[in-house]
This record gives sequence, C-alpha cells and structure tokens, in this order.
Amino acid sequence: MRKGSTAAQADGDLRRTDTRARLLEVAAHHFAEHSYQGASLRAIQRELGVNPATIHYHFGSKADVYQAVIAQFLDAIQTERLKRLADIAPAVTGRARLEALMRGYLSPHLEVASTPAGYNYARILAMVQVTVRDEATDMFDTAVGPVRTRYAEALAPLFPDAPLSKIYEVLAMAVGHMALAPIRLGKGSLNRKRMAQAIDDAVAYTSTGFEALCGPARG
Repeated sequence: MRKGSTAAQADGDLRRTDTRARLLEVAAHHFAEHSYQGASLRAIQRELGVNPATIHYHFGSKADVYQAVIAQFLDAIQTERLKRLADIAPAVTGRARLEALMRGYLSPHLEVASTPAGYNYARILAMVQVTVRDEATDMFDTAVGPVRTRYAEALAPLFPDAPLSKIYEVLAMAVGHMALAPIRLGKGSLNRKRMAQAIDDAVAYTSTGFEALCGPARG
C-alpha cells in the first residue's frame, strides 16, 4: 500500500473515531435530559448535523446507542470495583470489612460522577433508579449483574443470619443512595474535596443501613 493511501486511511479512521465519540457525548446528554424512552435519535442526529444513516452505521438501534453510552463509563467502573474488591485484605473483618466493601462498590461511580462527562452518566443512572422498570432498567441490570453478584457474595458472610435475597435488597438501597447523591449535590459542587466527603458519607450511611437491616457485621 502506498504511503498516501495509508495516510488517507488513517485520516478516515480518525474521523470515524471522532464521530463516534461525539455521538456518544451528545447521546449521553439527551438520555440524561429525556430518559431512554424520551430521547430521540432524530434529535441527536439534528444536534450533530449528521444524516440518519450515521448512527446506524456506528451503533445500530437506539438500544445499541444507549448500551454504548452506559458502557463507556460502566466498564471502567466495574473494572475498578473488582480491583478494589480484590484489594480488601482477608484480615479486615466485621464493620471495617463492611465499610471497605461499601467503599469499593460505591466510590468508583461517585468518582466518575464528579467529572464533567461522567455527570451525564450519573443523571442517567439516577433516572433509572426512579423510573418504573423498563428496557433501560433491564439493560443496566444486565450490565452491572456480574459485579453486583460478586459483592453480594462477599457481603453475605458478614451477615450469616440474613438470606442472600436480603443482601441484594439492601445493596439495591445502597445503590439508590449512590445514584442520587451526585444529583442532590448538583454539578457545580462536584469538586474533588466535596466528592471525597460524599463518598465517606455514603459509606457510613449504607454500612449503618446494612447493620440495621441485616444485623451487626461479623466475620
């Protein structure tokens, strides 16, 4: 292949990458503003100034766009959750272990939510938390399920008298608090110091909630 052809192909690849990134950025804003059900691919296309075929070329359906928006944030969050879970030493027990697990699960989301781009993702998750179960809820559940299961299984030995279903129920309550915390704070107050305090508060609140509903943390 000639050098000119290689350069042209590289330019084309870069343009496609830029278009895809811009699509995700605009789509995230629309889903955050209008919800999955209320957002319109046509409105996204109009804002971008692209023809209808562009979104279908890069993603496919509206559900595919939504899943791609979620994945660009959630993949990193889930990876960090697993890393922090693995980093909890076996010697950490009782309430300290409970707080470490809560911090490991909650803080990656809150840290992402404190960034300008991540705030739209935070709004999307908050909307899912307060919406009647729909296709968007199912997509989130599928995406977070494997890591949520790992944390529920790690929490269960701390509460031997609580059924696993109760662990999942209280963890869902903790996620609700996590999802709404950035929205209550507001975008303008999400600096690093304020978010660090919000994480500490969330860990204390959800850990106390677990012990209130499942008994004192043991093991």
